[in-house]
Amino acid sequence: MRTPNFIVSLALAGGLSACGGNPQAEPSELGTDEAALDCAAMASSPIYHRIKPANGDSLYTYNANEAANAATTYGYTEDRGIAFRASRATGTGLSPVYRLYSPSRNEHFWTIDAAERQDLLTNGGFTTDEGIGFYASKTADPCLVPVYRYSNTTLRKHRFAITAAERSALSSAGWVDEGIKLYAAPTAPVPVDTKFTLVIIPDTQNELVSASTLIDHRMQWLADNKSALDIRFVGHTGDMCNWDTPDHIQYVRASNAFQKLDAAQIPYAIAVGNHDTAATCPGGSACPGNVNANLRNTTTFNTYFPTTRFQALAGVYEAGKSDNGYHTFTAGGLNWLVLNLELWARTDVVGWVKTVLAAHPRHNVIVITHSHQTSSGGIEQSNGGYGNNSPQYVFDNALKLYPNVRFIFSGHVGTSAYREVTGTQGNKIYQMLTTYHDSSTNPTRLIEIDTAANTFSTRVYMPYTNTEKTDGSKFTISNVSWVR
Repeated sequence: MRTPNFIVSLALAGGLSACGGNPQAEPSELGTDEAALDCAAMASSPIYHRIKPANGDSLYTYNANEAANAATTYGYTEDRGIAFRASRATGTGLSPVYRLYSPSRNEHFWTIDAAERQDLLTNGGFTTDEGIGFYASKTADPCLVPVYRYSNTTLRKHRFAITAAERSALSSAGWVDEGIKLYAAPTAPVPVDTKFTLVIIPDTQNELVSASTLIDHRMQWLADNKSALDIRFVGHTGDMCNWDTPDHIQYVRASNAFQKLDAAQIPYAIAVGNHDTAATCPGGSACPGNVNANLRNTTTFNTYFPTTRFQALAGVYEAGKSDNGYHTFTAGGLNWLVLNLELWARTDVVGWVKTVLAAHPRHNVIVITHSHQTSSGGIEQSNGGYGNNSPQYVFDNALKLYPNVRFIFSGHVGTSAYREVTGTQGNKIYQMLTTYHDSSTNPTRLIEIDTAANTFSTRVYMPYTNTEKTDGSKFTISNVSWVR
């Protein structure tokens, strides 16, 4: 005869539904690329662990009253404290962890795997579905820890563990490690490093015409300073190369330079400039034929920089082409999305941008594109004479409409400019132009972001000469409202 059901009469707000009642409906789950994890919800509820010494069965519950009642009435007297933290209710990026009971084994069991749940109910002897125990994550996140499941064939029981000490103790006692089964918040909050560096590389076309060491030197410097600066992402605003040649030598040089970031595991994104397309012929003149069609011919670029090369790439506009893509990462305790956007974008691409931004409302968005600001800092009104839509059109019809857009970086003209604008929903958008077209050193914009102080500081540094630009490109912005 099974242990009496000690979860009777507990509703979701204070426990679980009664045995035999209707289990809570499973919420629809958002794909991991489409939702930022709700870390605050995950840390909100301690999951208490109690053991019944008579048979070794474990109870995991967020309800302190249930844990106490199980101890005094049903013999779950061994208090193991808090196992980990999870959510009482569904949240962004969270999935239900189901609670089952087997009368034949006298065992409670938890699984985040819906297929495993169904198999246990149908074939595994866990005939009692006790609903949803709590909510956790199926995927890793910096704010979470992996939760391992162990089994004991002698006791016919299962148990969770998160710390090395817990895992070692179970292994020493003969329990078998079944691997990571879900991700939850730790018992104590994980300290968050709130400072990190974002890097923007301006037009490097003049660095690649000859066998210059400038781009290699920059990339090696970034790799060498990854930890010291806490570099989390590198963006290139286009015109990486100056023009293509039959031997594609400029792309070879660029590819070799970026391999230093690949080896250092620094994620990056590249916005395609007009010189990175078939629109520009040797010497810098326009190639013959349909210039607009040539502008969208990025065959060589995609040969050397295929989608598989971008470590944080989460989605693209066109399959197999990296011209328009979005990349996601976590830094400073927040979620970030980098959108690399084609030059003078097509209308359909602008529509795609809107779907990406709408699907990631909890990400701080960084846009990199080749042409956006003029040399004086305003938004460019022209499509270059052979593109599709102007930067102003892209801004008005997509970028300014979403409250999570924070940065827009561009190059193409001028040297350096900054202008702050306000989106339609009141968010500040920080726009920075960085170009220079330098062939004697290697300008690199560094942006140090502090999510706790709500600031960012930026400067343009030349690693090759160990100097900084003194043209007003160095400044600090306070009172930044990050998306949390």
